[in-house]
Amino acid sequence: MSTEPPSPASQRRRQCVAATAAAAAACLAPVVVFLAVLILAPSLIPRLLLRPHHVLPYVASAELRLMSFDAAASALAYNLSAVLRFDDPPGLYARRYTGVKAAPFYAGQELGAAVALPEFTQRRGGGGATLPVAWAGVQRVTPGRRARSVAAALARERAQGWISVKVAVRAAQDGDESDFACLLSFPVPSKRDGSGSGATPVVFDGGSCADAARGEF
Repeated sequence: MSTEPPSPASQRRRQCVAATAAAAAACLAPVVVFLAVLILAPSLIPRLLLRPHHVLPYVASAELRLMSFDAAASALAYNLSAVLRFDDPPGLYARRYTGVKAAPFYAGQELGAAVALPEFTQRRGGGGATLPVAWAGVQRVTPGRRARSVAAALARERAQGWISVKVAVRAAQDGDESDFACLLSFPVPSKRDGSGSGATPVVFDGGSCADAARGEF
């Protein structure tokens, strides 16, 4: 059985159809790109200019009532509180915060579980958002090198007169998660008898938080 080759006229028609399709695709591509930009621009421009996913919170104030290490129990007792602050967004842009949580760390040791904080929405002129949070308890520290490291850090800082606590904060701003680190420095708390159990709270006057690498929580 033999197959006849297509006629020159048929070949020309096929070539014309292919050329027409290619030309149509080339003409439509810029139109598709333009329509995509037109649709996405209202949501992309505020993100690019205002960077709503990258707003730094700060600690308005904090108090430390207790930070002591029991070598026999290999445990760190703590009692502290802080007020986190998120300022209003710039311009007319509204910002939604979800998944907000915070946890304190001492000498790299997390003190208890992270505390979940309320979700909220911010708008220009709303006065900002203030989130009080508190942590208290006894955190067991792995005996050995880890416990010795925590005990040495606390002894050294007590001798220097200041205790440093890091508060890790995570917040999803309009769906974009960011982690922050807030460094708090307190005078050493002590009772009148000097036991260091912190009957009288000591105060941190506040400060900015900084970007942090993911993985604290």
